[in-house]
Amino acid sequence: MGCKKAREFLAQKKVREVEERNLIKEPLGAEELRALARRAGGPEQLVAPKRRGEAEGLSGEKLIAWLAADGGRVRRPNIEVGGVLTLGFTEETRSKLNGLL
Repeated sequence: MGCKKAREFLAQKKVREVEERNLIKEPLGAEELRALARRAGGPEQLVAPKRRGEAEGLSGEKLIAWLAADGGRVRRPNIEVGGVLTLGFTEETRSKLNGLL
């Protein structure tokens, strides 16, 4: 499931305040990625599942730079509810969000 499904899910839950950012057109900068990585449990958590093979062997600042170079490498959507950050939109994420909304 992707960003479109997440958007539909949030609309069904009547979430009114949604800040959207197209990471392909407007990628996160290195500082934004560092802050997100701290909240997510490390930069490895930010890598899109389909791009993990490309990121193999990268860590720390090298991984941050690799992610910053292409917004398509970052796992999306990133949804924050009540201070809780979720990455991607899996069944597990949906369940977690159900409990928060």
